[in-house]
Amino acid sequence: MTEERQMAPEVSAGGVVVDGGQVLVIRHARGEWIMPKGHVEPGEEPEQAALREVREETGLEARIIAPLGETSYAYRRKGEAILRPKRVIWYLMRPVTPRDRLRLLTAEGLLEAAWLGWEEARQRLTWAGDRRILQRAAALPAAQRGYRR
Repeated sequence: MTEERQMAPEVSAGGVVVDGGQVLVIRHARGEWIMPKGHVEPGEEPEQAALREVREETGLEARIIAPLGETSYAYRRKGEAILRPKRVIWYLMRPVTPRDRLRLLTAEGLLEAAWLGWEEARQRLTWAGDRRILQRAAALPAAQRGYRR
């Protein structure tokens, strides 16, 4: 007999990092093109987690410009049959450190980073939910300014 239960969604937070009209996307060893994100730790607010994850995954310090909403999906951990629900809370961000300080967290399987224009980034992203969040970010006036640090 299999045990069926409703699992509480895991919660992650991440950033759509924009600088000079370009968006940061990263390639994972699984072949997926994504934006930086990760788990919200106990006692941590989603905003803090998003900033920490961008820093840990890319080496870039950033600041939040605006909230962007959430994506939801289910995934399987390697070797498991259980589908796990996940929520990701997204923020529009700008880096406060220069781009040349970008250092990917290769221990987590991050292999490549690219600063791309909005449309190229949208085409490159693997997941539809990420593309929707990117489109939401692109619609904000703050995202379109050619602002740099």
